[in-house]
Amino acid sequence: MRKYLLNSGVLGSIFSGWGLLQSTRGSKRDWRLLLLWLGWLSSVALSFGAVAQDAEKKRRIASGEIDPDADDQSKAAKKAEKKAAKARKVTLSI
Repeated sequence: MRKYLLNSGVLGSIFSGWGLLQSTRGSKRDWRLLLLWLGWLSSVALSFGAVAQDAEKKRRIASGEIDPDADDQSKAAKKAEKKAAKARKVTLSI
């Protein structure tokens, strides 16, 4: 629970809900207000999902299921392969 409450993304989305609540009190109820609340709910859900995904990745790294440096190596390999393909590319000059 602490990982959710101390995350800046979660805190930001929850505090933005406070501002939305204040603006809801003083405005009329229409479709735009509904869209604002739906947007706020989606931002809260996405921030909680990001925290959960990060926690799962940390758990998998700690248990040794994945290598934390594997992403960097694969990115470097892809970049080198792209550079080699670009060097092999034949251009016609007329």
